[in-house]
Amino acid sequence: MSLIRRVFLSRLFLIWGFTLVGIIIALAVTLLLIARSKQTEISKAPPKLPTSKNQSDIRLQSEQINIFLLDPESLEVKPIKVEVQLNREPIDRLKSIVNTLTKATPTNYRNPIPRGTVLNEVFIDTQKTVYLDFSHHLTNGHIGGTTAEYITISAILKTVFDNFPDEIRHIQLLVEGQEIETLTGHVNLSAPMRF
Repeated sequence: MSLIRRVFLSRLFLIWGFTLVGIIIALAVTLLLIARSKQTEISKAPPKLPTSKNQSDIRLQSEQINIFLLDPESLEVKPIKVEVQLNREPIDRLKSIVNTLTKATPTNYRNPIPRGTVLNEVFIDTQKTVYLDFSHHLTNGHIGGTTAEYITISAILKTVFDNFPDEIRHIQLLVEGQEIETLTGHVNLSAPMRF
């Protein structure tokens, strides 16, 4: 063999040798990292984050409350006892109670709240005035007339004040976040009300 050929083969052999050794080292390091990552185990799952500021707020309690509905025979708004799951947080309690009023219609009674009405939001200020923000159904779906408006307003006010006698002084009705003057043009609702 010629000297040039030997040098060429030896250089080629060295390049192949170093490449092979590099591949083996890289493979060994990769396998070592994989083996170590499998050994790392989480001994226990992290605790679940609370969905509320206070864990006692999460627990709902079944309570009997009064909601006020129309008795069609006497045309008066009368208290009806219903069982409701209530939260301890006052605003959540108020939302649940008013939502129950908007949906409940026991046999032999009429609900004076127009069908489809939803309570969007509740606000309480420092003067104990509650702002009840209803969907547009409260006004758009109302049958109208002084008596019908009075009955609807009475049902809301009596339900809230009966269930929150000390916590609430006045109620202001809103529709889609806006103050309203009347439901359908008869009873003045421009100022907070007390029953």
